[in-house]
Amino acid sequence: MLPVTGFSQSRKELEKKRKKVQDEIQYTRNILQKTSAQKSATLHKIGALNRIIEQQGEVINGLKSELNEADVEIEKQNMNLEQLKSSYNAERFKLRKTIVKAYKNRKSANKLAFVFSAASFRQAMRRIQYLNRLSDYRKQQIGILENKAADVKNGLMALEEIRQEKTGILLSEKKEQQQLEVDRSQKTMLVKSLAGKEAELRKKIKQNEKAIARLNSAISAMIAKEIAAARKRARQQTSRDNTSTASASPRTSGSKTARSSGEILLTPEARVISNNFASGRGSLPWPVERGYISQYFGVHPHPDLAGITLVNNGVDITTSEGSTARAVFKGTVSAILEIPGQEKAILLNHGEYYTVYSRLSQVFVSRGQQVEAKQSLGKVWTDDESKTILQFQLWQGQAKLNPAGWLTSR
Repeated sequence: MLPVTGFSQSRKELEKKRKKVQDEIQYTRNILQKTSAQKSATLHKIGALNRIIEQQGEVINGLKSELNEADVEIEKQNMNLEQLKSSYNAERFKLRKTIVKAYKNRKSANKLAFVFSAASFRQAMRRIQYLNRLSDYRKQQIGILENKAADVKNGLMALEEIRQEKTGILLSEKKEQQQLEVDRSQKTMLVKSLAGKEAELRKKIKQNEKAIARLNSAISAMIAKEIAAARKRARQQTSRDNTSTASASPRTSGSKTARSSGEILLTPEARVISNNFASGRGSLPWPVERGYISQYFGVHPHPDLAGITLVNNGVDITTSEGSTARAVFKGTVSAILEIPGQEKAILLNHGEYYTVYSRLSQVFVSRGQQVEAKQSLGKVWTDDESKTILQFQLWQGQAKLNPAGWLTSR
């Protein structure tokens, strides 16, 4: 059999990756289809199409890699097939020589005459053993030849299989290219329909920014209270520890309790949680079971509409209707807020880190409750444009961090 394992594994890995991206594309299409029930063009629709177009490019590049793998393997299979054919012909030639030799021996004297013409019984037995070995050798040669023939047949089948796979890959690439053109045309139409509506779009963006600003202000105030309470608890515990140490050793100074006012003081238990949270950077579970980042952290111009600037203090994660938000790490519910335009929001404490889950229509937890990683916190709100978007933020003290780098890759 021809060695196709290496190719199969490589191709299967590429195919698995491609199908995963295709699955994500279909997921985004399903969300886009629901939001498209609203006839008006929106920035969200353009963002969804941008994501689809980008991933469509990934799929096409993946298919090109699969084609390259197929071409390389076809070349290898052709070389191996030639070697098998050569080996088969060599074995067939050896068997032919043996058969010709046996035929000549049969003409000069048959087997019985060859045995009975022996000078002694011992010699006759040796001649019988020789004839048996000769017969066994012929059978062995026939078996080898049959195996070689089977290898050639299997090699031809494997080669044909790869060629058929290549044909399928070429058809898939053509289909994806056609779909890419359809998506690009749809995006162009959406961008055109939004052209000239910059004032209206800016108004909507401003309204959203005001809602987020109110949310951030409330979060900042809650975190300030949390930090003050944490400092108080840490100082009380440090004071108790210093008092205990001073009783055992009069020379011990309590100066270690002094801290700068900007530093976050934590109890040993809270410090452990904080350190564990920090060590999970890049591997935290997503705050929804399935979704994609539809708007990233920071201030950035819209990629398609001039004069439109987007601001985000976290990340917007688009998910399917009915989805629930879940904790990315174990912690304590510090606050449950309700902000017009952002609906309900939950603030979780993880030591010196805080995570925020907003745009919730329902909340499943209560203030002060301890939660575990991946525990459901609330239902993500679906707005009047059929968009289901979770606003997820990450804070370290009063500093806003980019959550994208903390979540596990998908």
